[in-house]
Amino acid sequence: MLLATRLALASPRITARGIEASEFAVEAERHGVRAVPAIVVDGRYAWAGSVPEAVFVERLLGAA
Repeated sequence: MLLATRLALASPRITARGIEASEFAVEAERHGVRAVPAIVVDGRYAWAGSVPEAVFVERLLGAA
C-alpha cells in the first residue's frame, strides 16, 4: 500500500485506495480478491501478494 500511495502522490493518473477485505467483503468479492495484499487495476483484479518495487511498477505498467 505504501508504494501505491507514493505513486498516486506522484501522478494524477494513479489513485490508491486501501480497504480491509474482511470488513468490505462484498467489494472484495466483486473484484475477485481472495488473498491480501491484492492489487486491482481499473476495477479488475490484477494480482495478489507482496512483490518488490520494480516488479510492482512493471506489473502496473503492463496492466495499463
